[in-house]
Amino acid sequence: MAENSGIGWTDHTMNFWWGCNKVSTECQRCYIDGIMRRAGKKPFHGPMRTVDWSKPAKWDRQAARAGRRLRIFTCSMSDFFHDGADPWRPEAWQIIRDCQNLDWLVLTKRPELVLDRLPDDWGDGYANVWLGVTCGAESSLHRVEVLKSLPAQRRFISAEPLLESIDFRPHLDGSIHWIITGCEQAAKT
Repeated sequence: MAENSGIGWTDHTMNFWWGCNKVSTECQRCYIDGIMRRAGKKPFHGPMRTVDWSKPAKWDRQAARAGRRLRIFTCSMSDFFHDGADPWRPEAWQIIRDCQNLDWLVLTKRPELVLDRLPDDWGDGYANVWLGVTCGAESSLHRVEVLKSLPAQRRFISAEPLLESIDFRPHLDGSIHWIITGCEQAAKT
C-alpha cells in the first residue's frame, strides 16, 4: 500500500497537479469530487499546480537503497495529459526522467492528446514510464487503440471503474502489459 494512498497496486501517488474536467462516463462518480470539496476546492474546473514536488527524489533514493523499483501512480487527482497542465508538464517530465528507480504509471482519459505532449527525447518511450488509459465502458474502447499506437515501453488499461462487461481479448495482442480492474466507488462528500 502507498505511503500517501489507499491504492493497492501502487507504492505512492504523485500529484503534480489537482483537478480535472469530466470527459466520459467513467468520470460521473469520480472520487476526486468528494476529496476536493472537503479540501475546499472546486473539483472539475481544470487543474491547479501542487506545491511540493520533492517526494519523488526521496522515493528514488529509497528504491535505489532497497534495490527495488517503486510504482508511482502519477496524477491520481487529475489527468497528466490535461491541456490545462501544459505549462507545468515539462518540469514533471524532468522529475520523471531523473527518477530512474521509479516506475511511473501515467494514466489518461485523453490519449489523443498524448503524442503532442511527450518530451522531445521520448523516442520509443522512457523505460520507467508505463502509459495507460481508463476504459471502464465499451464506449471508451477506442482509447485502447489510441494507446496501442503510442510509443511506449509499457502500456496498461485501467478498467476502474468497470461499469459494464467488456471483452478486452480482441485488443490483447502483446502490446498491453497489464489490466487493472475495480468497481466504482461513489464520491464521499
